Amino acid sequence: MKKVTKTAALVLAMAMVISTLTACGDDSGATTDAAVTDEAAANDTADTADADEAADTDAAQGTVTKTEGVMTFGTNAEFPPFEFVAGTGVIDQYDGIDMAIAKQIAEENGMTAAIENMEFDSLLIALQNGQIDAVIAGMTVTEERKEAVDFSTPYYTATQVMIVKEDSDIAAAADMADKKICVIQGYTGEVCVNDMGYPYEAFKKGTEAVMELVNGKCDVVVIDSATAQKYVNDNEGLKIVEDAAAFEAEEYAIAVRKGNTELLDMINTAIDAKLADGTISELGVKYTEEITAE
Repeated sequence: MKKVTKTAALVLAMAMVISTLTACGDDSGATTDAAVTDEAAANDTADTADADEAADTDAAQGTVTKTEGVMTFGTNAEFPPFEFVAGTGVIDQYDGIDMAIAKQIAEENGMTAAIENMEFDSLLIALQNGQIDAVIAGMTVTEERKEAVDFSTPYYTATQVMIVKEDSDIAAAADMADKKICVIQGYTGEVCVNDMGYPYEAFKKGTEAVMELVNGKCDVVVIDSATAQKYVNDNEGLKIVEDAAAFEAEEYAIAVRKGNTELLDMINTAIDAKLADGTISELGVKYTEEITAE
């Protein structure tokens, strides 16, 4: 606004000078006036554009959490013992290792934990769209995912195993070559089997894949070790086959939007403390023992 006022005064002064020189027939003053006015307009436009750009940047970065006082975690509650639906959970109806960790992280930062349960493949999309603040879903840290999100300090190390029937002749990953394989869509097991070059059928839920095995419609299910134990305990006639040479160890971590360093720092501080004092190890033992006892 100050730029416009100064320009108007200059235009008025120039007009008075021009009126005393009309006999010269020179219209250069009018050209000068137009140039000055155009420059002022251009400056105002640039200022507006800068303000809009700054606003867009602020909107893109977002706040620490989408709702003040609430830390909203996205999960896929089909992955016991890390996340599953229970009659009474630690966060509403949701229970498991990850749910207990999420609740403690939120509370230690003076916030309340909330859960959005969705398909695993939708989690990172929901995170990037601002629908949730973080993802805690037994999610493995991979280079591809690190391009899209920022990961916390890893809090759990796992590996892939094979669930087969007790009379199966599958003793190693190489034995799956001519077998019908089931995996869970988006899980690390799918990535591993795909990398091996074996054909497979992907299901949205682990229970669906395991029921294919129980009903004799497939020969093997590839899934994370802790979750495999739950399914073997729940379904008679199944066993776990390990192959450390074929399946490398993987790390689980919490994902946040790129650049949300304040939230990431809050999460990392909590995780580091829980790793140091043994809280996460205790949760692992607690939920694993509950699974074994069932």
